[in-house]
Amino acid sequence: MRFFRNCCSGEGHGRPEGKTARALWFGGHALLGVVVVVVVATVVGGVVMIAWNVLMPAVFHLPPLEFWQAVALLVLARVLTGRLHHRGPRRHRGGDEKCVVSRGIGRICGESQGLPPNPDTFATWWWEEGQAAFKAFQARKDGLSSPAGQG
Repeated sequence: MRFFRNCCSGEGHGRPEGKTARALWFGGHALLGVVVVVVVATVVGGVVMIAWNVLMPAVFHLPPLEFWQAVALLVLARVLTGRLHHRGPRRHRGGDEKCVVSRGIGRICGESQGLPPNPDTFATWWWEEGQAAFKAFQARKDGLSSPAGQG
């Protein structure tokens, strides 16, 4: 029981110290991950199987699926759509430095890269100056792109 208290007390970011304790911590999390994957695959496979068996035979005259065929259909859909891992924006987990990692943009860190110092300051700037500056920019762009404005 002492291992559990040390692990979850907030000391050391939840990771215990010592070789045996780390091995137990990692093993417990790996086992939990396997259990979660199995439960999610079972639930989602069952939902796909039921949905297929209710709709597809009646609409398209296709044969009903068994559970493992439904799971295989899910895996095939993930492979064919190229969605084998999560590619969304991620936040950097280091220190006080503000970093954003995004596909297409790369890693952007700190105020020097264009991130506002804090959201409240940015919102205040936008309502006091930024909105007018954007409208002026838009008017310049509209003026340059129209034939009447070129003269």
